[in-house]
Amino acid sequence: TLSYHIFPCLSSPDQRTAPQRHQPASKIVNLVPTDRSRGMNADYGAPTELAGPLQQRRALYQPRLPPCLQGATVRVEYGDATTTIDPTGAHAVAQAFPRTYGQRLVTFLAPDDTAGAGKAVDERPPIRVGVVFSGRQSPGGHNVVWGLHDALKAYNPHSILYGFIGGTEGLFANKTLEITDDVLASYKNQGGFDLLGRSIDQIRSSKQVSAAMTTCQNLNLDGLVIVGGVTSNSDAAQLAETLVQKNCKTKVVGVPVSLNGDLKNQFVETTVGFDTVCKVNSQLISNVCLDAISAGKYYYFVRLMGRKASHVALECALQSHPNMLIMGEEVALSKLTLMEVINKICDGVQARAELGKHHGVLLIPEGLIESIPEMYALIQEISILHNNNVPVTEIPTQVSPWAAALFQFLPPFIRRELLLHQESDNSAQLSQVCDSRCS
Repeated sequence: TLSYHIFPCLSSPDQRTAPQRHQPASKIVNLVPTDRSRGMNADYGAPTELAGPLQQRRALYQPRLPPCLQGATVRVEYGDATTTIDPTGAHAVAQAFPRTYGQRLVTFLAPDDTAGAGKAVDERPPIRVGVVFSGRQSPGGHNVVWGLHDALKAYNPHSILYGFIGGTEGLFANKTLEITDDVLASYKNQGGFDLLGRSIDQIRSSKQVSAAMTTCQNLNLDGLVIVGGVTSNSDAAQLAETLVQKNCKTKVVGVPVSLNGDLKNQFVETTVGFDTVCKVNSQLISNVCLDAISAGKYYYFVRLMGRKASHVALECALQSHPNMLIMGEEVALSKLTLMEVINKICDGVQARAELGKHHGVLLIPEGLIESIPEMYALIQEISILHNNNVPVTEIPTQVSPWAAALFQFLPPFIRRELLLHQESDNSAQLSQVCDSRCS
């Protein structure tokens, strides 16, 4: 296992040691995004100037397509019926998705020269598709829209792609932007979701599902593409089931775009954006490692995005070789307490000090605090009180005695952050809980 161990590596702060004359200090490097969406009234879709040469060169790059997607049409091959990875959950999934569960798997292949070759482009019916960003912004989101637009226009130039402005709130309110070549020009190969924006990131309640279906019907959409992570694709599956039950012609497609890397199986190699995020973060961490070597007296605590999963932190550790990585999954599996995690870090710092090394780099996943069993129980109690509309000022007095004791043990700034209102998926705002501050 990688956690709690010193990494010998060429790019590690261990490579050389300067004489130590001061006590080691610590610095915090937070690589977790905390910005919020701009709302539906922002100037989305407006052309932006690509200021730097890197952005301009990036916009000229043409992504490679698999052979099956290089033409205007594809050949579809049907396989076995869909099932669950865990057979014990098949019955529950079949009950939750009676109309969509068990449908046959579909494989896209390059079209035959004879199949449909004689049909002119104008003879193919135009397609109307909507696309919405849902979930945390991730690299590659704009290229999904770009590829979708080019494929629709290649199939029939009269096809239309609508982008819903402001995320799922724009979907509910039927606030659209028609995606054209001019709109896409300054967003190709660029990061973020600022072409359309994002908002509450959920399509869950009956009111939300009904509003989404009404929008699809009003726009006469043949398809709706939801770009997002695990939660967004779960909502997409539920929306698809509802649309089939209501005899709505709109087909729902989920695209796994998530920096967390927690949505993959035998059909999905990895999520869109995960590789880019890991490489960019690894470069930044390597720079921090060099700074730690240069100063010789600092410990850097680098907090990485990724929600509860530690995939980003682990991949960055493999690429940048820090001195210590704390994996949330191992903490949860070992049922370590908060003090035990702290002692692990202290033991590592002490072991390095005995070797005359008073500097280092530690990687901490965003969801570490939720992986500690006692902290998870406290967060769950706070979540229940939030859902019951208990005022924030009264929550500390209404949790259980042991949870109250743990809550009072925490520093004041962490107490305030734990009491923040939940994310749109009813989870704690882990990105706002600064678990790596010293004071």
